[in-house]
Amino acid sequence: MCEYKPLSTIALSHYLTIELTPMQDTFGRTVDYLRISVTEACNFRCIYCAPNGHSTPSGSPLSVEDIQRVVRAAVALGITKIRLTGGEPLLRRDIVKIVRAISSIDGVQDLALTTNAFLLGRLARELADAGLRRVNISLDTLQRDRFTHIVGVDAFDAVWAGIREAEAVGFAPLKINVVAMRGINDDEFTNFARLTLDHPWHVRFIELMPVGSTNVAQEFFDQHFISAAELIARLPELAKSDSPQGSGPARTYRLPEAQATIGFITPASEHFCNACNRLRVTAQGAICACLFGDRGEDMRGALCEGISEIKLQELLARAIDSKPEQHPFGDGFKITSVDAMSKIGG
Repeated sequence: MCEYKPLSTIALSHYLTIELTPMQDTFGRTVDYLRISVTEACNFRCIYCAPNGHSTPSGSPLSVEDIQRVVRAAVALGITKIRLTGGEPLLRRDIVKIVRAISSIDGVQDLALTTNAFLLGRLARELADAGLRRVNISLDTLQRDRFTHIVGVDAFDAVWAGIREAEAVGFAPLKINVVAMRGINDDEFTNFARLTLDHPWHVRFIELMPVGSTNVAQEFFDQHFISAAELIARLPELAKSDSPQGSGPARTYRLPEAQATIGFITPASEHFCNACNRLRVTAQGAICACLFGDRGEDMRGALCEGISEIKLQELLARAIDSKPEQHPFGDGFKITSVDAMSKIGG
């Protein structure tokens, strides 16, 4: 653990007086969104995320104080949207404290969290009271036995209860993320789409990504990838629709008379890098300018050394300036670290 130095009066004054204009990268994209992985740990073993299982976390994650300082610096650069990810962020015993610390920062306009919802039923109310406003929930099947096969844990009932509690406490828009996999859950796409008729839950289908460097991992991707274009063709009743808050890169549609929308996210078949507005911070404090790029500046050491708030802003600004024009999908690209998604935060 580091010994934290208090903010100087000058630094605090800077936060209160700076003009919050979002930065642009070298390709003219406005960057106003920061995703923070608060832990590498996960209680699920999803077959598409970690083909050989999750490894032991590489160290302790950033502290609440570290995270709060990073968010303050990001807000000073014009970032207004924060999402907490993992691993599974609800495994952090201090997750409510993290949410409260971030929500107290002037300039944070949107605070959201991505979760597998296993622990959400018991934490949703506390998180809402602490200032969390939205959640995205990963759910790749509506069948209990298939759920156990996909995530490695018999937890469907707990996840479903978490979804219902998220709705009850008022998280909105509430989104269900479905990783689309041919031969595994593609027979359920219509059932997922029909959830939007009966519930105010926005369903988003996400294309499978090539995670893992082994032949088995590549074979899994080759066998089970299904494009968003094929999914859309299977649902001819869809009509284009306005996007809900925080829709990100999703192409959005709606069934007739539906309460909510259906989105399609296409990282593999049709990249959306031209509209990328985000930075990522790993649980260990590295800044990632691209989900699939190299790790950037290491903020953890700088935070431990008592870096000034201006210097912390400069680290983030350099990361924004280093954003590539597009990710390297194609040409046989793979996410080669077996636990890359849990370390970066997806």
